[in-house]
Amino acid sequence: MKIRTLFLLRALPAAAALGLAAPAHALQPLEVFVRGARTASPDAREARANTALSGAQSAAALSRLLPGVSVAGTYTRNQYESALPLGNGQLAVLTPEESWDASAVLSVPLADLGNFARAGAARTAERAARLSEEDVALQDEALAAQDYFQVLADRGLVESSQRALDVARATLTLTQQQRAAGAVAGLDVDRAQAEVERQVQQLAAAQLRLELDARALASLTGVAPELTGPVALADDLREEPPLESFVPADQALPGLAAAVETRRAQEETARAQRLSLLPSLAGTLSERATTAPGAHDTAYQAVVGLRWSFDGTSLASIRAEDARLDATAAREVRARLATHDAIHRTWNTVKSDIARSRSARAQAEVSQRAADLARDRYRLGAAAQLDLLQAQRDAFAADVNRIQADADLVNARAQLRVAAGRSLLSHD
Repeated sequence: MKIRTLFLLRALPAAAALGLAAPAHALQPLEVFVRGARTASPDAREARANTALSGAQSAAALSRLLPGVSVAGTYTRNQYESALPLGNGQLAVLTPEESWDASAVLSVPLADLGNFARAGAARTAERAARLSEEDVALQDEALAAQDYFQVLADRGLVESSQRALDVARATLTLTQQQRAAGAVAGLDVDRAQAEVERQVQQLAAAQLRLELDARALASLTGVAPELTGPVALADDLREEPPLESFVPADQALPGLAAAVETRRAQEETARAQRLSLLPSLAGTLSERATTAPGAHDTAYQAVVGLRWSFDGTSLASIRAEDARLDATAAREVRARLATHDAIHRTWNTVKSDIARSRSARAQAEVSQRAADLARDRYRLGAAAQLDLLQAQRDAFAADVNRIQADADLVNARAQLRVAAGRSLLSHD
């Protein structure tokens, strides 16, 4: 039986809050892998780059509202100098042989409501990007915990498979001894040998799964897990606090808060598109210096300009931004519903998994007692070998089911906390 549903478990400092017995030296502390995922994960790196890009775009939008300065300088060399003779014997130079010119222009936006609104939208989009980065970091923590505890569960399955193999080998030895005493037929020895080989395959499959999941954990976090020491994976079967205690405000959920900010940024962008229909007012102040003869050495010029433009694309652009706003609002609603549905689903899953885990533990205990009794009866010749093999298989299946049930329960507890926006590194 494969363990498939381990996901989003709490960090070791909060293991008691989840009712999880911490493994003794089985792996490095969970915090090592969680912090590694926050820095090494490609998703985290992409989110950081998107935040930096959004910050640069916000700065660019703001710069359009601030005064700007441009400076230019030229040197002109003419092959011939052009001049006109004056009546007093002097020459009026029209084109000098060489000249130097320099200019500086100060541009000041005075009234540009469209760009003001776009700058506000860019700042809001930057906040949304930061919230999205935090949401990605939270999910990376969860993925690291998922792989971490999946490796622990695989270790448990390997140990269970090894115990089953040891039992099968002991049964084979007992059967061979009874065959030598003439108490059983040769077919019983063949069956016992086949059972050993079946458990060898089970163990090989469990070891492969462990190696693959350990590799996945290392790839995600950049930390190689140390697969040594015993494994203890269990839950105390306590009830969770009321559902209402896991429903935080929207701003406490990074993913939902990012969706809200994205919708606000689009609202500001749509408003900016409408404001672009209004004229803009800007002023410039320029200073020019030249060595050309006949001109003032320096001169300034001040200009106040009003600019307005309109064409058919303006109205189409407004409709396009409104459509994007509708889509963004729908994504916000989807994010809100998905978040609260996840909290509701995982809280109720915990309730169900508590009962399942309690039952699976009882089943594993009873099945193990039945297997022990069947072995004793078989040794005394009071039970058939098929009964013994079936009891041992039932005990192994019940043990795997116990691991699955306990894993599903701690998984549900962890998913509940992650859905509520709680970091795996927090202490609650």
